[in-house]
Amino acid sequence: MKRTIGFRRGKLIYIDKQEEVKKDGVIYSKLLKSPKYGISGKPDYIYDVGNELIPLELKSSKANGHSPLLKDVMQLTAYFLIIEEEFGKKVRRGRIIYQNTMFEVYNTKGLRRELIKVVKEMRLLEEEKFFPDVEGDFLKCRFCPCRDTVCKIYKESKAKI
Repeated sequence: MKRTIGFRRGKLIYIDKQEEVKKDGVIYSKLLKSPKYGISGKPDYIYDVGNELIPLELKSSKANGHSPLLKDVMQLTAYFLIIEEEFGKKVRRGRIIYQNTMFEVYNTKGLRRELIKVVKEMRLLEEEKFFPDVEGDFLKCRFCPCRDTVCKIYKESKAKI
């Protein structure tokens, strides 16, 4: 059986890949930006379903439990903010699709606050003005959205071994 992505009554309006044959009304692989939050990104897909924009993020890994990884939720939350600014519409929900399951994530005030906090911390890490009070190790760092981006703690802890 072929696995399909999307919605039966939805219209694809954005895809993060180049197609040889382009469909009218679809944006291909454009970097979407939120100047207000200083973030940008390229969701895998955005569908318009009954005048509601819904981003879909595909993951090459399998989910390990009954909830998505925090870093994936933060990525999708960033897309909520970016899409709202780019398209001028409130995003209510999105989907994270792993190899073995799918999670629907709702755009809550709590998630937005958490994302804004993470973005601020990442900027401070980048400027070397913020240092988390942790020793880097695999278990603590493996799901952190800052790992292998702006944070040097995990990388430096591996160098000590």
